[in-house]
Amino acid sequence: MKLGFIGAGEMGGAIIRGLLTQGCPKEDIIASVHTPQSAERIQKELGIEAVTDNRRVIVEAGWLFIAVKPAQVESVLKEIAASGVPAKPLICMALGWTVEKIQRVLPAWPVIRIMPNTPLAAGEGVTLFHFAPETPKRARREVMGLFDGMGKTFEISLSVFDAATALSGSGPAFVYYFIDALASAAAAQGLPQDEAVKLAVQTVIGAAKMVSRENLPPAELAQKVATPGGCTAAGMDVLAASDVKAVIARTLAATAKKAEEYSK
Repeated sequence: MKLGFIGAGEMGGAIIRGLLTQGCPKEDIIASVHTPQSAERIQKELGIEAVTDNRRVIVEAGWLFIAVKPAQVESVLKEIAASGVPAKPLICMALGWTVEKIQRVLPAWPVIRIMPNTPLAAGEGVTLFHFAPETPKRARREVMGLFDGMGKTFEISLSVFDAATALSGSGPAFVYYFIDALASAAAAQGLPQDEAVKLAVQTVIGAAKMVSRENLPPAELAQKVATPGGCTAAGMDVLAASDVKAVIARTLAATAKKAEEYSK
């Protein structure tokens, strides 16, 4: 079965690379892009067929991936509708494009809304899924299986999809910010900046693996590290006094609100 990508930018390209890493044959992937130069570059870098004609992808692909910017989705959907091809699984990753909005243009199509995040490129991504009722169970399993090799997959109900997007879709940026803050604070204490970054990165990786392995609430793990009267407890006292949790809550709320606005 041929997988067709309309758009192969940062996220679309990351997904294609992930599929190739899993062993998907190069000849089973086709992508359409804006310019001949982009098509040539993608063919050289990834070895897949890249064209500038969306219609070729629309007609030839068994599954269609919409990987363009949100503002471009409507014109792509109209192009698909005008092509007259029969309904096929359509996977859209554009922010704000719900199953319902897509089906206004392509009624009864088996639409699959996804929200991947950038760590997918490192094989540690999170991909959220929401399925149209018309999407067969087999197609649901198969498409989630494609992304299982690039991290973790979660089926999310529509009512909380924007909140989940704020957490896993935007969350990597917040984690990067925290890593930068940790490293900068350590550098201010005299640690070389490059070494501080390496220590901060490994600390976050290790802590995340501990949460995953120990199956305990993160707050409980924090308490186990923070011996009363010790240096970790002193730092935790500063975090509590600064009400960091409230700041994070406002951060996620603002992110989810913006995601919701895109969905209207």
